[in-house]
Order: sequence, then structure tokens, then C-alpha cells
Amino acid sequence: MRRLSFATAFGLALGLMPALAQDASPPNGLSRYTFNSVNDGFLRLDNANGQVTFCNSTGAGWVCQAVPEDRAALEKEIARLQDEVARLKTEVAALREPPPPRPPADLSRPSGRDDAAQIREDLARAKVAIGNAWQRFVDMIVGFQKDMMPKG
Repeated sequence: MRRLSFATAFGLALGLMPALAQDASPPNGLSRYTFNSVNDGFLRLDNANGQVTFCNSTGAGWVCQAVPEDRAALEKEIARLQDEVARLKTEVAALREPPPPRPPADLSRPSGRDDAAQIREDLARAKVAIGNAWQRFVDMIVGFQKDMMPKG
């Protein structure tokens, strides 16, 4: 029985060889199915609706079973990606818009004061601060010397 099945399949394959060697593309240029060989059979892609089926040979003949897919999850992911693309397009469009104009800077001088007078005042305050710091430093050294001298 097994030999008969094998011989039938072999004879059928030999009979189909010349037909497969010829160009079997339909006149419109696109066939309905695309086949890809896998370990135990073939994967058949329906070019019309995207359905994928796994076809393999059994003792009774060829059997094709639909490959399970979560179509709802795929469509949900496609919708999410389309929303993200739309959001990114709006962000890019916003980045291409010129920024609002800056208000003009006030470059006028403050009224009543002269820059040289301000600098002289700043230098006088710095001189007083340095003099006070120097006086405190000298007082510290004198105090240290008094503490270190033997009392006698």
C-alpha cells in the first residue's frame, strides 16, 4: 500500500515536471498564490487577501491548514503606528515653522549715571573691603604672636 502511494506520488511528480518547467504565469502577470518551501511542506501565501496556509503531504494526499495569526493585534499595532506617524509629522511641521520674533533689546544707557563714575565707586568700595581684610589679617597675626610668646 505504501509503495503504491509512493509510486503514485513519484509518477505524478514526473508528469508535472514538464508543466512546471514552462512559464506558468497568468496573463495579468501576478499569480494568486506564492509558495515557499519549509522543512515538512510548503507555506502558501494568498496574494489576494494575505492569508498564509501550511501545506504538507499526508497519507491521504495534500492538506493545507491556515496558519494562526492574531489579525486584531496586527491591525491594532498598525493603527498605533499610523497615529504615531501622524503625531511625528505634526511635530516636524512645528519644528519647521520659524520661531516667533524676539522683542527688541533696550540698548539705551541708564539715565543720569555715567559708566566712569560707576567704575570709580566700585573701585573705592573694593579698596575699602581689601583694607578691612588686611587690617583683620594683621590683627590675627599680632594676636597669634602674643599667644606664642612666653609670659614672664
